[in-house]
Amino acid sequence: MDHIQLVNSQIDINHIHNLLIDESCGASSVFVGTTRDNFDGKKVISLEYESYEKMALKEMSKICSQLRARWPDLKHIAIYHRLGTVPVKEASVVIATSAPHRAAALESVTFAVEQLKSRVPIWKKEIYENDTIGEWKENMECPWPQYSKASLRTFDFSSCKIKQTIENIPDKLVQIRVNDSDLNKRVKCFLKRKRDEINLHNINDFKQQSSQIPCEETTTFSCARTQSFLVKQQQSSGHLKVRRANNCCGPQVRPNYSLQLNKLMTPQSDCDDLIEYKLGNSRLRNIEAYMCVSPDDDNILNRIKNIEDRILLIESTSPEYKHFVQFGTDSEKTCLKKPKKEVYLTDRINEFLTKIKREIEQ
Repeated sequence: MDHIQLVNSQIDINHIHNLLIDESCGASSVFVGTTRDNFDGKKVISLEYESYEKMALKEMSKICSQLRARWPDLKHIAIYHRLGTVPVKEASVVIATSAPHRAAALESVTFAVEQLKSRVPIWKKEIYENDTIGEWKENMECPWPQYSKASLRTFDFSSCKIKQTIENIPDKLVQIRVNDSDLNKRVKCFLKRKRDEINLHNINDFKQQSSQIPCEETTTFSCARTQSFLVKQQQSSGHLKVRRANNCCGPQVRPNYSLQLNKLMTPQSDCDDLIEYKLGNSRLRNIEAYMCVSPDDDNILNRIKNIEDRILLIESTSPEYKHFVQFGTDSEKTCLKKPKKEVYLTDRINEFLTKIKREIEQ
């Protein structure tokens, strides 16, 4: 049976030994790792262990499976590791196995200790007498490669061996003839220039249009979805800070036709009946002209009904863009016609030249 635990209290070695006892076993091997009081001339007070518990238990279980695959005669396996602060002379790890013969028990414990130190994610920190902060220690048995800052900067050419060698390379095929330092300098300058170009193009400067300041015709109709302007924020290296968008017109803004009609239809209280009738009739004509409705009938109710039908038609097709549409008159349509090109005859040209000569002589 496998006994695997990570404990935060003192490990009971007698309890682990009782777990190993079996009638069919003639040998039990127990390894106990304790805290020593010195390291490299420094006095050690205690050790602190931390672990990723879920992964540690999983790796310890894999170690037990490997032990049983190599030594099938093993009866019981126990792996206990202590977490937290471990004072001097106290046990931090206990690994024990029981088997019918001593060879399997001794060899399995040695193999389990090496695998535990190299694979299980448990970290050790040594606390010294004059240094309460301590120092984290790495396991020498860990198979992971140890990299230094110098090794990270250099490239290991031995890992990429070139089998084919080329001699007498033509000069036209060699594009760069500089050393590594000069090449790195060129690459850094190129990256900096490209970064500056990207930063320059990322600045979208949309000026906010103010109703008090007259704007040019080119900025009146803009395809920008928002109107914003650049504001330099204090103590910031950002490029752009966008203000709130104020969309005065567009598909998202629906004109209030009822309010506009009510304003036009509001009568004056101090007018008599005749003036009121003329005023209402004139306003009705203005509405008809604006809505492009021809007054075919003298009845005011029918005229209002025609206007309402026109409004419903416009709202059902494209209500957002009606106030942008401007219908031209017949006179404007006639002006848009292309004039016929005048044909000049030779006689008329001669008369024109003679007239110019007379004016010059006078």
